Amino acid sequence: MSRPRAERTLLKEHWVLDPVSRRAGVATIEVHSGKVARLEWRDGVAEARRAFIEGAEPGPKDPTRLVLPALVDLHAHFRQPGAGASEDVASGEAAAAHGGYGAVALMPNSEPAADHPALLRELTRTTASRGVTLMPIAAATLGRAGRTLAPMAELAAAGAVAFSDDGSPIADPALFRSALITAGALDLPLIEHCEDPALTKGGEAADGLVATALGLRPWPAVGEISAVSRNIALLRDAIRDEPRARLHLTHLSTGAALDAVRVARAEGLPITCDVTPHHLSLTDAWIAGDQRWAWEYEDRHAPNLTPTADAYNTNLRVCPPLRDASDAAACRAALRDGTASAIATDHAPHSRERKEVEFGLAANGIAGIETALSTLLAARAAGELPLSLVAALLTTGPAAVLNRPALARGLAVGGPANLVVVDLGATWVPSRKTLIGRSINTPLLGKSLTGAVLLTLLNGEVAWKAE
Repeated sequence: MSRPRAERTLLKEHWVLDPVSRRAGVATIEVHSGKVARLEWRDGVAEARRAFIEGAEPGPKDPTRLVLPALVDLHAHFRQPGAGASEDVASGEAAAAHGGYGAVALMPNSEPAADHPALLRELTRTTASRGVTLMPIAAATLGRAGRTLAPMAELAAAGAVAFSDDGSPIADPALFRSALITAGALDLPLIEHCEDPALTKGGEAADGLVATALGLRPWPAVGEISAVSRNIALLRDAIRDEPRARLHLTHLSTGAALDAVRVARAEGLPITCDVTPHHLSLTDAWIAGDQRWAWEYEDRHAPNLTPTADAYNTNLRVCPPLRDASDAAACRAALRDGTASAIATDHAPHSRERKEVEFGLAANGIAGIETALSTLLAARAAGELPLSLVAALLTTGPAAVLNRPALARGLAVGGPANLVVVDLGATWVPSRKTLIGRSINTPLLGKSLTGAVLLTLLNGEVAWKAE
């Protein structure tokens, strides 16, 4: 499709927040011929720097329209090739632009798995209809089967930005260590989904009160924690042979697992991790129909475990599973103290046929790339995450994990106009009409969200514009 070039776009007196230049405040931005032609801070550059350092937020008299650099997603599934009924590159790219994303790393859980250079080259050839930068993460093992390393050097040459078997964790310790060393030699991270299938097989919901009350098979927290501990130990050993080895643990969901990463980082190990919008904002009580944000729970307001008409919503089936409010709080704390370096959507679209079944038979995954920013703005409104941190976790944080700082280019004069405009005062409701991805398997359907994306510009061209 041909995208309209924004020959001249004037964003007059918006609240602008740039984690790259570390500036915040009211500013006017002019875009011309695909670049940021002018950026003027109302109160001057020095005040914009001070405002960022002090975590200034828009006040009652400030504009409600917010400008951020285009967002970066570390972890998404666009289902191409193999599952076009759920998503493909075109629909996934459209959904990403609607969510404010300008760059998306795609996991190799395709059919066939992205374990061959030709598959990576084909993916990059089919992109750019909306200008979203799509970055393939290659399979670490052939077929994601965990038996033999994939041709990692060839995959890196074909454009892989990382290696992962994602939903199929590498169970063989020796093979995991080899993958770490080989990826490190290529100066790329290994991204691991932390799960011990021997402990989680058949699990439908997090172990605890909700699973017991609803009669769902438990997915125990130890299934994540034990895998994290093992992987950290193997990283500690691998860096003796390859100091460039880097490990990133994706979508951690338990306080204990995050504590283990916190200790490993304090030790100086080259390890990072991310959490998802749903693990920091939702709880397993949603499966019973109690649809409060995770930060709304207090001891005197325990989860309502009496199933409502909204109970057993299969859009809540996800791996790792949603957990209780204390684990969600641990996710937010890890973001605040730097233990978690980024927020990744784990955008996992599924067709109706894979979701409109019994809860335990439903495919795991939430389609979240269009609602991620609004979810985080809800956490910000509740005082859980400051706006400057939200911006960094969605831009510079993921770019740093991939060691690709250019992905978060900021809003520099003369640089490409990659930005998103959000109305902090506007509300919207996710629905079949408002979501533009091919699948709408999100538990936020029908829930009023604050913070509507009005415009996404990528290289000065309109990737998304609200009607």
